[in-house]
Amino acid sequence: MLLTAEVIFDLSRITSDATTLAFIGYVIVFVALIGLYFVFHFLPVFLNFLTRRRLRKKAGKEIVIDDLTITGEVGAAISTALFLYFSELHDDEKTVLTIKKISRKYSPWSSKIYNVTTGLNRRF
Repeated sequence: MLLTAEVIFDLSRITSDATTLAFIGYVIVFVALIGLYFVFHFLPVFLNFLTRRRLRKKAGKEIVIDDLTITGEVGAAISTALFLYFSELHDDEKTVLTIKKISRKYSPWSSKIYNVTTGLNRRF
C-alpha cells in the first residue's frame, strides 16, 4: 500500500495577522543586520580616533600619526606567537586515574558488622 500526501497551497488560509508577523520579523532581522554592519565598520575608526587622542595627550604636543592599523600578517603572527606561548605553559600530564581498592578486615566503622556476620555464620 502506497500512501501519498497531496500538498495544496491555499492563499486564502494566510491571514493578515500572519503577514504582519512575518513582515515585522523580517524588518527586525534586517535592521539588526544593518546595525551590526555599521558597528563593525565604524569600530576600527572609533578605536583609531581614541588611540590618536590618547597619544596626543601623552606627548603633550601635536604629533603626526599616519597609520595605526595592524595588517592581517601582523595579526596572524601575534596570534600564532600567543598560541604557542600559552600551549607551552602547561605540561602534558598522564591523564589516567587508577583507583586501587584495598580490602581491610577491620576498621572502626565496620567492626560491628563483622561481628554480626561472623556470629551468624557460626550458628548455622
